Amino acid sequence: GWHNYKFVAKKELEKVPILGKAIKVAKNVLIDRTNRRSQLLTLKQGMRWLNDGVNLCTFPEGTRSRSNRLMPFKNGAFKMAHKAGKPVLPISICNANDVMPSYWMFPYRPAGGGVCKVVVHEPVESEGRTEGELANLVRERIVEGLPEEQRPLASSS
Repeated sequence: GWHNYKFVAKKELEKVPILGKAIKVAKNVLIDRTNRRSQLLTLKQGMRWLNDGVNLCTFPEGTRSRSNRLMPFKNGAFKMAHKAGKPVLPISICNANDVMPSYWMFPYRPAGGGVCKVVVHEPVESEGRTEGELANLVRERIVEGLPEEQRPLASSS
């Protein structure tokens, strides 16, 4: 159920009305990306949740893409999963920009369309892989599920 997962979110989201309060009340994991100590505490807190059987939902790009293409991943999520020996469930989110542009605060559906599709891939086991191999395999799976216009350009992988 809904008790079995936590989001890893950037600390700046605490300031967003309603959302910030919901993040804190649900005891989601907050990371201050400008503070190395916060990053280490987030890593430890995330690993604790994983070891307690709680799933973590992360967005490894770290922010919304302005170009609508997949951006390079940060490695924190993979570090947590790898150190805890837990699998990663790759999820491709297709056409999110059509229903929630990165510059828009609330979801909207333009007249005549705007459908977002979510592709859930098979889990990728972290055991028997290096952290880098885990991250690369998860990224490959996510890219496979994206439409061509959202895939990264060859130089940005």
